[in-house]
Amino acid sequence: MSMSEFEKQFHSEGDNLFSLSITEPSLPSDFNEEDVAFAQELSQLFSPEKEELPPFFVQTLLEVEDPRFIPLDHGFAQKTSARVFRSLKLRRRLFSQQRSFLHSVVGALQEIISRKTLLAWAATLMLIMLFTVAFTAPSFVEGVAMLLHGAPAGVLKVHNYPRVVHHHTPPSYHDPTLPTRINLLAAEQQLHFNIYWPQYMPSNYSLAAIDIYEDPHNNWADGPVVELVYDLDAGNAPLKGTGQIVIREFKPLTQTLQVVQDDAAYPIQPDANGNPRAIYVDGQWLTRGKLAHIWAYGGRSEVIYQQDGVVFWIAGDQRDGIGKKALWAVAQSLHILPFTHPTLLKDAVATLLWAGDTINGPFLNDVVAIFSDNSNPYYLSLSSYISGKPTSLKNPARGH
Repeated sequence: MSMSEFEKQFHSEGDNLFSLSITEPSLPSDFNEEDVAFAQELSQLFSPEKEELPPFFVQTLLEVEDPRFIPLDHGFAQKTSARVFRSLKLRRRLFSQQRSFLHSVVGALQEIISRKTLLAWAATLMLIMLFTVAFTAPSFVEGVAMLLHGAPAGVLKVHNYPRVVHHHTPPSYHDPTLPTRINLLAAEQQLHFNIYWPQYMPSNYSLAAIDIYEDPHNNWADGPVVELVYDLDAGNAPLKGTGQIVIREFKPLTQTLQVVQDDAAYPIQPDANGNPRAIYVDGQWLTRGKLAHIWAYGGRSEVIYQQDGVVFWIAGDQRDGIGKKALWAVAQSLHILPFTHPTLLKDAVATLLWAGDTINGPFLNDVVAIFSDNSNPYYLSLSSYISGKPTSLKNPARGH
């Protein structure tokens, strides 16, 4: 017999068995085709006549009348719910009742008042929330700090100009010898840090002045403040901006942050903790009238940077094409140079100024937030620490 003839005979026999099993009295009449097929498969595997029974066959037949296997009646869930409420001594409505919104609110208030412990806890939590808001609200008003990596400096981002800003009061006495010009060696001796010099400067910018601002009453910087002023040689073409790049260098005594508009400061190369290597600031504060201050975008550009505890404010003018990229390149090129370096000419001198010698410059109207032992910042206007060079005291030193 061939394989095809065997399969044909096998299928015909299976069909006959299936057709006979439908009418077989041992199978229930409601069996469908799948049930009948399953029954046939069991009959091939086990034979009750030969006592070849499936596992647990006898146990299953004996436990049919077990109360655990009796189907649950319709009221079982309601009976269980009533038993649980009774054991927990909870009030339970047997029938749902429609109540108005006012009755619901009154009922809820009555339940809260009846539980004195809950009311006491609610009052305590409310007091804690009020005290938390009272003590933390000033912190939110002051703004959000963005700190430089490795230095107590950076920016304080605020939504509005600070309401109370203190102005620097220059000393009542004035040295009649100031402003005066001193050589670089004497200038270094006036400072508490070494001057950093840029090894890169955009084309047509050259060193025009080295200004040192002295202030015996300064409580936010360690010693004098240094400014390197670079002028743009535009030839006969008119300047579109200020035509200057000014590098202000100082060593902060405490956390000193420049106050800026909250959406005008951007981090440069932040570390894993979010502290950037530098901060770019777009714009500056300008006065409107006598008291109002607004933030003006698109004019001054500035990069705030630090090295070895010395903080640098490097400012240019976007209208002259000096933006974030150019100022960041200047910041990365800052180094301490020996006095024998060709960049530092022998006849290069610095101008020693009082902090009260106000001259217009890129840091006009800047405000710093000084954080000392008190958690609240002290806002100080730096209008008396304004960069620039006196027209009568020009530094003959020329840079790149």
